[in-house]
Amino acid sequence: MYIAIEGVIGVGKTTLARMLQHSFDAEVLLEVFEENPFLSDFYADRARYAFQTQIFLFVESLSSTK
Repeated sequence: MYIAIEGVIGVGKTTLARMLQHSFDAEVLLEVFEENPFLSDFYADRARYAFQTQIFLFVESLSSTK
């Protein structure tokens, strides 16, 4: 069984995945966010950097599906 969790940044996807991990005795596979040059700026000023961060994540997800 595979469960995919998607949503915008900062809504609790990782928290939910960790909760489900214990319930299903499963492995959690997380995205690598260290490659996002906007992430630290986003956490410092969410309103200002939300769009850039989301676009970067979107483009990365498209690249990984090829």
